[in-house]
Amino acid sequence: MKKLVLLLLGLCTMAVAQKKKNVSQPAAPAVPDFHISMSADKWQFKEGKVTFVEKNGAMAMRIVQGNQGAVVLKDVVFTNGTIEFDFEPEAPMSLGSSPTVYFHGDAQSNDVEILYIRARPKTPTANDGVQYCPILKGVNMWDMYPDYQAPAMFEAGKANHLKMVVSGKQMKVYVNDMNRPTLYIPKLEGNATTGMLALDGGMTVWNMQVKPDITGNLPPMEGHDLTDHDAQYIRNWAMTAPGNLPDRQEVTMADIPKPEAFTASVSAERQGLINLTRKLGGNTARRVVWLKAIIKTTEAQKNMLQLGFSDEVWVFLNGSLAYVDKNLYLQPSMRKYPAGRISVQNARADLNLKAGANELLIAVANDFYGWGIIARLENMEGVEFVK
Repeated sequence: MKKLVLLLLGLCTMAVAQKKKNVSQPAAPAVPDFHISMSADKWQFKEGKVTFVEKNGAMAMRIVQGNQGAVVLKDVVFTNGTIEFDFEPEAPMSLGSSPTVYFHGDAQSNDVEILYIRARPKTPTANDGVQYCPILKGVNMWDMYPDYQAPAMFEAGKANHLKMVVSGKQMKVYVNDMNRPTLYIPKLEGNATTGMLALDGGMTVWNMQVKPDITGNLPPMEGHDLTDHDAQYIRNWAMTAPGNLPDRQEVTMADIPKPEAFTASVSAERQGLINLTRKLGGNTARRVVWLKAIIKTTEAQKNMLQLGFSDEVWVFLNGSLAYVDKNLYLQPSMRKYPAGRISVQNARADLNLKAGANELLIAVANDFYGWGIIARLENMEGVEFVK
């Protein structure tokens, strides 16, 4: 009997202690729900752009291709974080129906950032399977950042998974393989750092999550530009105001501006890019602008100018025409590598430099998407760029 009483007292003591422990133990924090509802009340869209269906046991949004505008997620301002969803591209795919994500900025200012899943399903050698580019002042810059694209393995007519991690100036993109990034962007090039989130392109989307400020170990500062240490890029130019250039009209020596016309300046961005779109906006009609740099040499020499450009250039050295070329995407025979986009690999021009100061003038014309140049000398021995 005594043993029974002691046992009961022990059990009561344990029960009281457990009760006190439960009272004092803080409640576990609620797990945040990052899922985005695939229902009409959560999205802004034009009539006929989307339908809502069931997909793999979940509610899904089917986006049809067309010009009705993007499908915008309501009441969300996206800055940093993770965006991910399952998607099934329409089959067969076309460039006009490529799945697309818009983020940052807004439709009114027309300064946004874009991720494309290009119409290259199951094609590991197609280097534009996935591409990032900004829209600057209403100009889609797809032709100005050829390094911001990569192959991607996905299939049309089947389920795929996309994840985008955005942290400050950097972004990583994963397509199906969540362990290895398909695309890495060391610097987001858009003018806006916060704003809208929207979808477009012929695809069905489900299981979407938007996780604010969850960026893993991706740092927010821009990644290193490997051309920073390369002194061969001509990074600083004097510049004229842009002027009209009628179709089919060529630039000649008679058009060389007077020295006082060079009233502005422009400096290179990453990878030596002179980004005239960011400086001047785009062109609906053909316009031309003149750039000037001074190359000083210790003695006369023959050098090589590696030149990227969009879309047309006329190069003058010390008042004489040295090189003319065109990089016209709409004319396949006139597209420069890579596929009509700007690159320092577009062209090479011989420069016969004299001893002392040499005046290098480049007239740049454009009427199609982004415009600019990349200029790099092949040899810097005895050479100095005068600011």
